Amino acid sequence: MNIKEKQILKDVYAVIADLWCCPSEIDSETKEIRRHTYEIIYRLKSFDQESALLLLKFMRKGTIREEDYVDLFELNPKCPLYLGSHTYDEPKTCANAAISDRNKYMIELAAIYKHFGQQKDGKELSDYLPLMVDFLSLSTESRDDPIRDKFIKEYFLPFLPPMRSQLKKLKTHYLYLLDALEKILNKEIKIQPHLKQQEQKV
Repeated sequence: MNIKEKQILKDVYAVIADLWCCPSEIDSETKEIRRHTYEIIYRLKSFDQESALLLLKFMRKGTIREEDYVDLFELNPKCPLYLGSHTYDEPKTCANAAISDRNKYMIELAAIYKHFGQQKDGKELSDYLPLMVDFLSLSTESRDDPIRDKFIKEYFLPFLPPMRSQLKKLKTHYLYLLDALEKILNKEIKIQPHLKQQEQKV
């Protein structure tokens, strides 16, 4: 992967992380932010055209009202933005929470962030989707690190299908955003073996 492609990945992951956040937090209706987002989507076409088209579809649907966003993703959410919550059952008691599979998942995620020198601020859990996508943006320069590859293959991609099913059921255009993210992740890990083959030839 060349420097230009790394920069595209870094920028597009940052944009996708922002797009998952509450509209009031990013003020996505401002012309400057929308123009910046469209510029990045245009650049993404050279890396992966399908994901760029999905992001365009998402953007063209427009920003949802803040109360609809909260209903969808936050207070008693129809579709939580915590990936582990779609895969692991909630523990029945507080005592079980510490030894639950989801807790183990979040501890392992936190260890991966720490490996790359990224400390989460404590406001969100480790499996919060915008946080995970933002981590991908911040760690793009280290994309040859096998732990980053493991993060995508084992801690991210396998947890997307249950969330997709829920978004599909809810008939929300956030499905375009999730599908774009998944396509970019798959494209990135497909490039990885190619890089290793090149290194072996040198």
